[in-house]
Amino acid sequence: FSGITASIILGKRHDYDPYSTSAHNLPFTILGTSLLWVGWNGFNGGSAGSASDLAAIAVVNTNTAAASALVTWVVIDAVRGHISISGACTGSIVGLVAITPACGFVQPGWALLIGIIGAIIIYSLLILKRYMRFDDTLDVAIVHGCGGISGAFMTGLFAQKWVNPSGGANGAFYGHPIQLWYQIAGILTAIGFATVCTAGILLPLHFTIGIRLAHEDELTGLDLAAHGENWEAAATRAAADLVQQMRQQQEESGSGVDYAHDNGTFELSYKPSDGNVKPITIKYSALGALPCLMPTLRLNENHKQEDSASQTGKDRSGSIITVSDIQTMQF
Repeated sequence: FSGITASIILGKRHDYDPYSTSAHNLPFTILGTSLLWVGWNGFNGGSAGSASDLAAIAVVNTNTAAASALVTWVVIDAVRGHISISGACTGSIVGLVAITPACGFVQPGWALLIGIIGAIIIYSLLILKRYMRFDDTLDVAIVHGCGGISGAFMTGLFAQKWVNPSGGANGAFYGHPIQLWYQIAGILTAIGFATVCTAGILLPLHFTIGIRLAHEDELTGLDLAAHGENWEAAATRAAADLVQQMRQQQEESGSGVDYAHDNGTFELSYKPSDGNVKPITIKYSALGALPCLMPTLRLNENHKQEDSASQTGKDRSGSIITVSDIQTMQF
């Protein structure tokens, strides 16, 4: 909730579109999620203070909730038509967040249910977030904030004292309904503390030195504006040079072939006559619009392609080819 407070004070990005945010690098997303999942076992299990039965059940609950939330998220994605890697990663994080308040106080069966319920709640809130008036790129407020709230609330329902005899208590389902009110009081206290302290720091800065980037720097990006570097531009420029060289070789030797695929992508293949030179294949997408600040390549004016949208040999000459959409390079 410090994040949502900061987001409201800072305001939305100038080019903010709640429907356009997508993962930038899925392999890194998977790597980061894996590191989080492994590390989560450390601080949930480590909270027991020793290698004990309590630490073991905390670790079991942690992985159970993460797995059930991941599966639940994927099932909801499938029902809605699109299963995604980023969604699966988000689902696992939701499960890890939701089980954290309860990991040392509930049985694994309840951990399974906490993961499922947490995933359903957070998935629904992320859909509603599109209509909310704040810009939270990583969905921190909902995934971590609301995920933690749901887990803390369910701890007040499902906790059993025998799981943690030294510091636990029974929840509302086990004859101790007052525990649910304790949990609610703790949730409200944490929200209030985070909100007040964050606002107390950021509001004076906002009205004095300012905490927002200049409009031009925001659109350009801090990599370029602050550091003078843009790895994306360098990588795509190199790819553009490669594609251009391949097309030149095609025109000179006639040894290259372009293929159109049903999924809307095209394959550029260079097969040199020299047996010592390895063939190169690049798959790319043909787009009708030019993304901002991305190097592009234009098809030869005499080149014709067919795609799934037109099986009648529609002329795609002059279509913009965005090298950022190159899917594979095989050398």
